[in-house]
Amino acid sequence: MKNRNVTGIVLAVIYCIVLFEILIDAPPGEAPNNPLWAYAMIPLGAVVITSLFDFVIKFDLFDFFKKKK
Repeated sequence: MKNRNVTGIVLAVIYCIVLFEILIDAPPGEAPNNPLWAYAMIPLGAVVITSLFDFVIKFDLFDFFKKKK
């Protein structure tokens, strides 16, 4: 398996959790009323974040701490 950028994966997981919490937030007693494309932003955003950190930014904070020791 390719060495993946751990920072990108951690940020993508945080993004997914935060966006999911935002999307399911609704007043008490009401169901969330969001368009379907809003829920599609969860996996698409995660793919974009991990791709950016794997191919464009190439900075891994966790790798930086490992090299420091």
